[in-house]
Amino acid sequence: MIKSSAISKLIITVIGTILLPLVIYSIYEITSIKEDEEVMERIYRDQLDAILFSANQYSDDAINGILDKLESRLNKKLGLETKDNSFLKYSNLLSIHLMRADSSYESLIIVDSSFARTKWKELAEEYLDNNQLIVDQLLRYSDAGYRKIEPRITTSINGRDVQVIFAILEIYQGEKIVLSGFIDVLGFAEDVLSPKLQQIAGKDLIITLKSAKNDELIYCTDSVSNEISISKPMWLFPNMLMGISSQNKSVKELVAERTKFNLLAAFVLILLLIFGFSLVFRNLKREIYLAQTKSDFVSNVSHEIRTPLALISMFAETLMLDRVPSIEKRKEYEQIIYKETNRLTNIVNKILNFSQIEAGNRRYSLAKIDLNELVYEVTHDYEFHLDRNGFTHEINYIDSMVLVKADKEALYEAMVNLIDNAIKYSDERRHIKITTGIRESHVFVEVSDQGIGISPQEVNQIFEKFYRVSEGNVHTRKGAGLGLSLINHIMEAHQGDIEVESTLNQGSTFRLVFNKTTDVENTHS
Repeated sequence: MIKSSAISKLIITVIGTILLPLVIYSIYEITSIKEDEEVMERIYRDQLDAILFSANQYSDDAINGILDKLESRLNKKLGLETKDNSFLKYSNLLSIHLMRADSSYESLIIVDSSFARTKWKELAEEYLDNNQLIVDQLLRYSDAGYRKIEPRITTSINGRDVQVIFAILEIYQGEKIVLSGFIDVLGFAEDVLSPKLQQIAGKDLIITLKSAKNDELIYCTDSVSNEISISKPMWLFPNMLMGISSQNKSVKELVAERTKFNLLAAFVLILLLIFGFSLVFRNLKREIYLAQTKSDFVSNVSHEIRTPLALISMFAETLMLDRVPSIEKRKEYEQIIYKETNRLTNIVNKILNFSQIEAGNRRYSLAKIDLNELVYEVTHDYEFHLDRNGFTHEINYIDSMVLVKADKEALYEAMVNLIDNAIKYSDERRHIKITTGIRESHVFVEVSDQGIGISPQEVNQIFEKFYRVSEGNVHTRKGAGLGLSLINHIMEAHQGDIEVESTLNQGSTFRLVFNKTTDVENTHS
């Protein structure tokens, strides 16, 4: 059997060099999944921020375009006709109120699209009084050469949400005036923003505009509104939130799906590593086992060959020196030499036959054989050996002929190995029974003993080369562990089977099963 120290070294080596680093790497991958997903979500949010920036910039440019047109139309005397409001038609500006940017904040002109001029004038003056600090800040921006549009209050007039904005315009001879404008929020969203939002959304995104006050949907690029992935207020419309989500899945769903996939992949990887480790461990264990059994085989064969050689040498020397006291002793010595020579021949033949089988060079000459005749021949040849070892035996022949198509020499060898094993592994109860029979479309011959038996755990291993059972004092019995392996090869070559029935301390039965062959079949073979 394999030494425990060799197995321990194998386990430590494989774990230390292969499995442990891979498991550590897998654990690292699992722990880094969350970080990777956070990075992915951050990148995705950055992309959405860029889309929001584009939409906000478009809104800012649209209003600035209106203000540029207004500046160009203002003459040096501020002679813009109040009825000329065509530039407000597509801007959704309900009213524009211009005042001097000095301490007087004198009203200069009012342009409106629908409401009474006095209504806008009162509102504009009220909002200007409450936001003079903002106006001062906008003037500083203007002095620096930059026009900034500042959204202030969102109010409701006649049921319409109106956004108030402030900006500074520069007119004739560098005079600066304050503009307070009133924008129809819903109209601006539908008429100005919607084409741009549709273009940005394309087929992959859904963009929505909602009221920050009551979460009421103002506009959506798609008929179905998914859960919003990211939502931020617009620059010019602080009370209007622009939200973006994926056309198919939300960011949370995408992240959850990706995390689930990565965890599953890591789990499968660990399973594959464990499976691979088990295969590697099994193969290495088998290699160590084969190396150990080959070493035991060499030791056993060396011992088994040395014993008959020593006996042959000793008795041959005695005969050669004429030290035999009587003729009876001479015959006894000659019989021992003959017996040990046959024993040595059997060992060598067994090794040679096994070598041929391993190399695939064993050839079989199939012919019609009667198992009854073969059993009789084997037991007749082995009768002296059985009697000498104190064994009794019985043979139960089936009445009819038991024909098989087989190589007689190979089948003879298989029977001899079974009988030899029965002798080798029997203790006090020394009785062997050989039986031939027919079972449905098969014929069989079986050898039963009353020996030490085989444990159920080892029954499937006894046909492996060099294997020897570990129960009892087995290793004091001579053998190379090749007999049953040879029988298994022979039965496979004959398309037969070998069956084992064994109970510890009660004995074993080995049954060779062949396909039945009729006399007619053999006549034509």
